[in-house]
Amino acid sequence: MALTPAITPARALLDIITLLPGRAIPTNAQADKAMSDFLADIIALDLQHNRGKILTQDQLAEQIFRSRPLFKDYRSMIPYLRYQLRVAVEELSALDKTMRNKNGGALTFATLSEYGDFIRDYLFDLREILNILQQKVSGWTFFSGIKNPGVDSWEMFILANNLAYQSTVKSGVTLSHKPAQIASIFVLRQAMELRFERLVSVYPTDRKGKPPKLRHGFHQEFIAANSQLFLASGFEVKKLRHLYDWCSEIVHQAYQPYIWQTTMALRRAGNLLRARPLVTGQPWSIHNAVEIKDTEAMQTAYEEHFLASYGHGVWKMTREKPEALTPNWQPNMAFTTPKYRPVTNKPCVLRRACTRLAQLCRRCR
Repeated sequence: MALTPAITPARALLDIITLLPGRAIPTNAQADKAMSDFLADIIALDLQHNRGKILTQDQLAEQIFRSRPLFKDYRSMIPYLRYQLRVAVEELSALDKTMRNKNGGALTFATLSEYGDFIRDYLFDLREILNILQQKVSGWTFFSGIKNPGVDSWEMFILANNLAYQSTVKSGVTLSHKPAQIASIFVLRQAMELRFERLVSVYPTDRKGKPPKLRHGFHQEFIAANSQLFLASGFEVKKLRHLYDWCSEIVHQAYQPYIWQTTMALRRAGNLLRARPLVTGQPWSIHNAVEIKDTEAMQTAYEEHFLASYGHGVWKMTREKPEALTPNWQPNMAFTTPKYRPVTNKPCVLRRACTRLAQLCRRCR
């Protein structure tokens, strides 16, 4: 007679948060034990695969936010999955603490159910990477089942409608979990892009009053190359590029990332977007995540960078107050230059031919 396989911590937790008809409601003690056992199991697997290695947040972000990582075989994929496992442990531990803080350190079934969609994502996302990391472990099992991370366009359409009209609903607004998770990355990318642009707050316009078509990451590249002008507390703006590019990938591909990638992305971007606490006797701003001591020098440097980097045209510059802590800012620093200035880089002699070729290519599509 075949033996019934043991119920793994992952399976036990999945059963707790998936309350099927006819099944008794779990007790608080059962919910607490299921979560504790699962977290302990994942921590042990991380210790096994990462061997207690100390990994900084910058090291982790550089790897887990890689855009479209490609691997020649399973073996070359293993280090990348180990980084994912470490972040999963850190973010899951933080979620466990959040849930327990609601009840004085204990975890109730009601709280666990409240975060059920998040927990379910952790279970299925971890299954995806652990099935590879544990493939040589004889008899190891997690649970059976898969998650489809993709999203149909109609789901995004429904979400667009929900977002547009939810203000007309007085209560009980609930967005679909998966597309809402994806949309949160859309909004996060927009927030980061705006903050990079507004840290500089210099706006070129041509003779028709139109702005230049800057490549993705133009402002972030300038900030990273001139980090001495942007004083960040506890993080480096240049090290947010991996996250910024990863957000762009989600925007264009519209798939649900690993749940821990989403929570780490929000936390890491918070270094740039959240305000720092008030310190008695020191200036404060809602935008004080970054301090710019010499706004004039920074904006002058950006104008020179733009004129040396952009391909063509003549431009006038409008300066505004940056979204940063700017202790030397004066209202007269906001102005528009009266004259247009030409770019300083030499135009490519093949630009006209390339433009003509691009036009021909569009006709052939």
